[in-house]
Amino acid sequence: MHFGAGMGFCRSEKIQPHEATVTEPRKPHFAYIECVRGYAILLVIICHATYLFPELPYPVHRVTVLGWHGVQLFFLASAVTLMMSWQYEKARDGSVDVGAFFLRRFFRIAPAYYLASILYFVLQPPAGGFEPIQAAATYLFVNAWHPVLMGVTPDAWSVVPGSWSIGVEFTFYAALPILASTITSLSRAVYLFLATLLVGGTLNSLLWPSLEARIGAVPATNFLYFWFPNQMCVFALGLCLFFLLQWERGRRSLLAAHPNLIAAFAVVMVASTAFIVVPQWLDPRVPLPPTFLLVSLALMIFILALARSRPGIFLNGPAALLGRVSFSAYLLHAAVLKVLSDQPLLQNYFHTTGWLAIVAFALALVCIVAIILAGSWCTYRAIEAPMIDVGKALIRRRRLMVQRSMP
Repeated sequence: MHFGAGMGFCRSEKIQPHEATVTEPRKPHFAYIECVRGYAILLVIICHATYLFPELPYPVHRVTVLGWHGVQLFFLASAVTLMMSWQYEKARDGSVDVGAFFLRRFFRIAPAYYLASILYFVLQPPAGGFEPIQAAATYLFVNAWHPVLMGVTPDAWSVVPGSWSIGVEFTFYAALPILASTITSLSRAVYLFLATLLVGGTLNSLLWPSLEARIGAVPATNFLYFWFPNQMCVFALGLCLFFLLQWERGRRSLLAAHPNLIAAFAVVMVASTAFIVVPQWLDPRVPLPPTFLLVSLALMIFILALARSRPGIFLNGPAALLGRVSFSAYLLHAAVLKVLSDQPLLQNYFHTTGWLAIVAFALALVCIVAIILAGSWCTYRAIEAPMIDVGKALIRRRRLMVQRSMP
């Protein structure tokens, strides 16, 4: 069974809306972002559930595996929400507490992530046994910088399925203080995007020959797709999206008049990329945009439309609920699919063909999402939320100590 797509993990603590005053900046509103995360994890689940049904008709298979790009939707949401929080804190306090930022991010992700590694060690033990270097690289969030540590090479141990995206996300966290301080306008965000295309494409083309010779074409392709220099352009698009959302807020436009229609158009654009033959990663030797970049551009339109939507078709409670527990859903969904794939009684069901395979897949997907949602809500309440509170308490204590140390 193939598990690869990850997700974004920067869900900010829920901010209660309040009325802005003349002297106090308006707190950012994350309601539509919760729905974005819900759709992102749903895409990831759809992609991985597809591999339970090997007889699914090929055109349907091509569309459903596009759920792989749910990770780009998470990255876009990460860039937007982190910039919103960063700009709000800067406007409110005059500066941003970088130490508090990293504490918040660590306690938002690390505790549940580390516990998930124990779950997968028991559920699917590595063939070569416990490998301290592999585990340390994963726990330090640097596993996305080497093919073996990433787990894309044959027989390599992936400590948590899809953990490459967590390493990529943490690299973006490390760069955010510099990016948030220097990328202060849409034009600068566009220049950053163009620069990331150039740098990512150049590094990919330089590394490809040696990687292909050392580890093979498929692992090399996967590594160059996953690693941060290739994915950074999506975060740069997220910064562009942040400034576009600011510019669009309150304007009378086609987007504001028909948000649901434009969101549906964006969904069609994403689905259509299933049948376009383009590269997988940034490659200057092939002057075509890779699939993940085309999908990311369509997803930007989707988020812009969702931000102007009223509750209804796309902006709804179930999507927001799934988005609220999206990190737990990411950590659990591979385990749920692994357990189901190992059930002998379900094998005939998974191997249905033709139209029956489509119906079976749809029914199975409803059940799988329900199971994952139920489990994720429990782990969110039992692990994520308490650890977020621990992070908040440490931040408050840290700030109190700083205040006391001041003359």
